[in-house]
Amino acid sequence: MKKRKILVRVGPAAAPPEVPVEGIFQLYRRVFYVGYFEQLSRELGIRMASRIFNWTVVILGMILQRLDSKGTLHAAVADLMPALGRLSGHRRVREKRVSSNPGAFSRARGELPMSVVEQSFDHLFQSLHRERRGVRSGRDAFLLDGSTLTLEATLALAAEYPPASNQHGESHWPIMRVVVGHDLRTGLASRPDWGPMYGPRAISEQALADRQMSRLPAGCVIVGDRNFGIFATAYHATATGHPVVLRLTEARARALAGPILNCGTDRRVLWKPSAWDRAKHSDLPADAQVNGRLLVERIEQDGKPAKLYLFTTGEEPGDEIVAVYGQRWNVETDLRSLKRTVRLHALRSRTPAMVAKELVLGVAAYNLVRSFIDAAAHKAGLEPRELSFSYAQDLVYAALPALLSATSPEEIKERLQELLRRVASCKLPKRKKKRAYARKLWTRRRSFPTYHTKGNSNQK
Repeated sequence: MKKRKILVRVGPAAAPPEVPVEGIFQLYRRVFYVGYFEQLSRELGIRMASRIFNWTVVILGMILQRLDSKGTLHAAVADLMPALGRLSGHRRVREKRVSSNPGAFSRARGELPMSVVEQSFDHLFQSLHRERRGVRSGRDAFLLDGSTLTLEATLALAAEYPPASNQHGESHWPIMRVVVGHDLRTGLASRPDWGPMYGPRAISEQALADRQMSRLPAGCVIVGDRNFGIFATAYHATATGHPVVLRLTEARARALAGPILNCGTDRRVLWKPSAWDRAKHSDLPADAQVNGRLLVERIEQDGKPAKLYLFTTGEEPGDEIVAVYGQRWNVETDLRSLKRTVRLHALRSRTPAMVAKELVLGVAAYNLVRSFIDAAAHKAGLEPRELSFSYAQDLVYAALPALLSATSPEEIKERLQELLRRVASCKLPKRKKKRAYARKLWTRRRSFPTYHTKGNSNQK
């Protein structure tokens, strides 16, 4: 995907207020506290077994496993050991007779109910968003974007997420389609929605985006590129109380507002579904329509001038609407952080149930790092996007066991202050000229295992 440079003017950022740093980590401690899961167990009607690796420990262990560069079960159990005394009241923990063998942790992961994972993620996301919302002004904006994940080649996963196929046959790896909503300013991610990309049950990114909207913070702006610049997305967003900023194709913009669309256009329009919209989205009501504005601005794309067509239901000035969409490229770095740094590009679980848990808690691990980045940036008077996610992840992962094992509020605050100071130093370089080398493309997994290759010396 090529980067599109959008020419917008953004005013200087206001000085951020002081952040109550001791509250950031305490939010996680309250969410993953045993008392919370006992209450959740009663609400869901699911019995929580009394075991060393209870729900609190398993969820935190899977988050630590995702932050670790190796990501093995052995590493996750080793990371959990310093905190077991505070997270599990099991008798063997008190007697310090817990084995470092990961077998019990692996079984506990498999038995963890998916409803507990989803409820915990939503509670965590809402808590983090409210905490960060209290220290910054302006309306929230979430950008919807989709991607694909490669799964292990097992019969169960291939049946649930069929591989791609063409005239030469079927490929080797199951493919999952995923859509996530990203806070444009902080990068905080909502709980993902997913489904098969191929096969008879294939689901589109637009249908997955419709599920996302009901879980995003009330009244936040929904931002979407041309893939989501269709009537159905605009209608479902407004029906759930979300203003939209959607980029349209030139053909769709001309069909909506006429053939003459000059740069600087800001025109009121009434968007009604076309015959194609109704054929693709049969659930649209007969009187479905969306009132909004069509904006046309000049941009630079691939070094050449082009036109940007935006549809919005907001009432803000045109330059503010364009500035909001101008942050759209940030999601590309967010997706890179999710897929490469947090290693969600190739999930290693071998069953659909474990893949779902691994995906949701992988995004929770990403949010953990993002929350520390946001707090550190505010404390240092920086923007969150000025700090490196990869560097911050290494620091958070190294400091998290010590924070978990802290025994007093004063010790937690001292260690947290030191962590935030270190994270604030992870500034991205400000290059005055382009890179001396091209950014490398993400490598893709081979279409079939290496040992099947003709002429391979290891072939038997």
